[in-house]
Amino acid sequence: MALPPDSLARALWFHTAAPLPASPSLAGSASCDVAIIGAGILGLSTALALAQAGVAVTVLEAHAAGAGASGRNGGLVVPSLPRISPEQVRDKLGAEQAARLLGLLSTGADAVFGLIRQHGIACDAVQSGWLNPAHAASLAPRVAARVQHWQAAGARCIWLDAAESRARMGSERYHGALFDPSGGHLNPLGYTRGLARAAVAAGAELHEASPVTGQQRTSQGWTLHTKSGRLTAKLVLQCTNLSPPGLSDLAVRHSAVPLTVYQLATPPLPEAVRRAVLPGNEAFSDTRNNLLACRWTADGRLVTGGMAALQTGAMRRLPGKLARRLQAVFPALGRVSFEYVWRGDAALTGDFLPRLMQAAPGWLAVTACNGRGIVMNSVLGPVLAAYLQNGDAAALPLPVAPPHPIRFPSLARLVPQILLPLGDLQDRRAEKA
Repeated sequence: MALPPDSLARALWFHTAAPLPASPSLAGSASCDVAIIGAGILGLSTALALAQAGVAVTVLEAHAAGAGASGRNGGLVVPSLPRISPEQVRDKLGAEQAARLLGLLSTGADAVFGLIRQHGIACDAVQSGWLNPAHAASLAPRVAARVQHWQAAGARCIWLDAAESRARMGSERYHGALFDPSGGHLNPLGYTRGLARAAVAAGAELHEASPVTGQQRTSQGWTLHTKSGRLTAKLVLQCTNLSPPGLSDLAVRHSAVPLTVYQLATPPLPEAVRRAVLPGNEAFSDTRNNLLACRWTADGRLVTGGMAALQTGAMRRLPGKLARRLQAVFPALGRVSFEYVWRGDAALTGDFLPRLMQAAPGWLAVTACNGRGIVMNSVLGPVLAAYLQNGDAAALPLPVAPPHPIRFPSLARLVPQILLPLGDLQDRRAEKA
């Protein structure tokens, strides 16, 4: 029987991640200090930090830990932001808050791999570095300047010239690259499940198969209702990203635009190919509008991703398109085929920064990692845990504001798909310039 297009079982990670014992659904009445809705990387990293601080915390997950974007992405550990420079972050947030955010991200990959070592998380983690190569010669100066800006913000990145980047990439199609040795790649579902184990071991409660069906404000905080239980909490942290938790407030969901991203994995490839393509086992994502990103897996598969302008039939069409793109960039691959194809939704904002939203008194909602979820959500977790304990918004790396929903959300979600063909055209023109 064919799997539904949105099934997590389509993902390679579902078949290679260390299993997580099922957590019971919420039954009856319970109470805690902080209730977290959503057992992805952000919810679980926050729960872990809260539990370690002695706070009574309960995580409610509609499906299973990592079932959303946290367990479906490509597994790149990227200590950076997409399409926005440190200068633009300072213009948006101000010098002090920007310094906190940039500092977190600059050391964020090291923090991720540190968590993995500390808690013994089995997720095929490889800290071999992240490459951001220029796919067109005209873009090389911009990437070189980006290196300097991130170095000033505290990152360990360096500039690689065209010859160095081509040697690392195994491709003649690039013209220099930002290289950050702190980055790398991992099995994202394995990582998320590992965070769940660590949080539970620290004292957090986790209830899977417990979608929130309603909420009620009380004198003590909030009461969350599920199909078979009721949880009372002083504070609520909503970490559902774009997945609806069953709540009535649509303003949170409409504060970002969903972008469907497809991931694909080849069969295991010969060792000779692995020595020719990304021989240092780095992860990379390039400068294309419709970016090309790749990384190797522990069993010798190449994982890549892409987007589709038309979602209908994309799982049939996209493999051929991405195979041709890989073959053009990496001739050593030969004929490319894919054994796994799956999809998930990323959340985008206009300025490529996440949102911390005060949805209601005592209710904080967070959304939009803009494709940088592994690092961003891992480092935000402890920061949010501290905020939930002391209420000091001045120490946060992002402002806390009411939800600001995007106008005409149904139309806004079509914008990335409409712009994709234009982006492809711009990429091709840049390469020919």
